[in-house]
Amino acid sequence: MQAIRMLHTSDVHIGAPFQFLALRGNEQRLALREALARIIAIAREDRYDAVVIAGDLFDSAFDAREADVSFVIECLHDAGPLCRVIILPGGHDCYSPGSIYERERERFEANGNVHILTPERMVIEIPELSLAVHGNALTSNATACGGLVGLTPATGRRWNVCLAHCSIAGFSTGLDAKEEPVRLEELAPGFDYVALGHWHSYRIIRPAEPPIVYSGSPEIVARDQQGAGFAVSITLSDDGIAFDRMPVGKRRLESRSVDCTGLQSTEEFVKRVLATIPADPNLILDLSLTGILGIESALDPRRGSAELERHYFSVRLAGKGPSREMTREELLAVPEGTVAGAFVRRMLRKIEGSQGETRELYEEALQLGYQLFKGRDLIG
Repeated sequence: MQAIRMLHTSDVHIGAPFQFLALRGNEQRLALREALARIIAIAREDRYDAVVIAGDLFDSAFDAREADVSFVIECLHDAGPLCRVIILPGGHDCYSPGSIYERERERFEANGNVHILTPERMVIEIPELSLAVHGNALTSNATACGGLVGLTPATGRRWNVCLAHCSIAGFSTGLDAKEEPVRLEELAPGFDYVALGHWHSYRIIRPAEPPIVYSGSPEIVARDQQGAGFAVSITLSDDGIAFDRMPVGKRRLESRSVDCTGLQSTEEFVKRVLATIPADPNLILDLSLTGILGIESALDPRRGSAELERHYFSVRLAGKGPSREMTREELLAVPEGTVAGAFVRRMLRKIEGSQGETRELYEEALQLGYQLFKGRDLIG
């Protein structure tokens, strides 16, 4: 039997507000559209048989703008008549009365290549491909898929693919109280591939028998999740199931640490960052500043981060650093009866009794030691 090729994506979140990007949020909203269009263009130009979307194509089930709805419908139709697009409603874009899919279902499915899984239609069969795509549409934003036990492979089809928008017990941490994670064994029986959505990072839960994979978001949606920017290319053939991630995102996210010790000005700080992290207009950068600034330093981290945004897409300062050197008067103000106070006075006595490099070493140790007593992260 001829092989089938599919693209798996999820969590595009068209219309997301991107408040963490402030004035650049609109640019990232456009990047989400571009990522979806890129996936569909690949599907059309490389003649994929299907695209499966495992939930949260839209950021909202009820408040999506008409401009976004029209764009998505036109984009999905552009996949062409021979490329089927199957959508599973997720937590953000759940299927319920008045929701986008319930309200606009006829527009989505008007040209025959787009199909929406609903609570009443849990399988889409494509006879000419001998393919059945299964999934339980979420009917609220509570991400729970207890109904997966009702999904069984279609015996009359060569290929059975399951879509699920959920967390997996034992593989997901920090879950919301209303989430009900799915047990791994509920996902696997009889299916050839399980396409997951909900987590925004690409992740292989199981590599085979069957493969169970999170595609992750095709473009960055949240600042605290690495691994976005991919779709998954899948080949179903009699030789086995093969899959691989495919870069489709425009922006990337990095968390980096910069040692500010010895810097005297904001200009020096900007130069040090750019020397460490090459300028990139598509980089969303989280900076942790470490080290100790001298008493006379004029470095202003906030002004520095504002200047750096001319070189990166977005810059955010994370953490409390860098620390500043304490004056002798400030150090002597530390209560004598505390461990920190005893440490300070002991080191001051050592400094007074030494000279040259030894004195400089003791002075550095005093500043570092006291900042550590205060709980400061000096090394990132």
